[in-house]
Amino acid sequence: MISRFVIKIIKFVFLGIMPFLLISNSDDKIDFIIGQPTNENLLPSQLDFGLAVEESDAGTLFNKWTLVFSDVEDKSKIELVMRGKNTGSDLNQGAFEVHKVEGFLNGFEGIFGYFIHKDFGEKPFFADSGIVRIFRLDNNRIEGYMDVTLVNDYGRTIRISDSFRNY
Repeated sequence: MISRFVIKIIKFVFLGIMPFLLISNSDDKIDFIIGQPTNENLLPSQLDFGLAVEESDAGTLFNKWTLVFSDVEDKSKIELVMRGKNTGSDLNQGAFEVHKVEGFLNGFEGIFGYFIHKDFGEKPFFADSGIVRIFRLDNNRIEGYMDVTLVNDYGRTIRISDSFRNY
């Protein structure tokens, strides 16, 4: 008699707790990624760029390159902001690595970037690791190479590795 009573209590406790365990993880999205594939043809066709020299709050001068790749048809856009300390040389070429940016962008060195595309949902992807190299920069022409890995809030990863130029 007592063993039946204990079994019933265990059933009620188990069946009472199990739904809470299952419901608590219902909003989590899990993407299993094997390896890190390079996503082909994700670099939008239109390229605009800008150059500037900025001063941080501490008074340090930074060279700033801004690359904006966009495509209205695909509703895609990649924007990369690359900054390095101003060494007094011309803004013509360089190599930049993605660095984690915490807080405001004032005074950071490296690359900050994001990617949006209609086929990848509403959440933007932010630059997580990689490099951008500027090979040639003169007048209104720019040429370079990028190999950047971007990650969204769900942990989904996109890697864009491609050459670019605007002529």
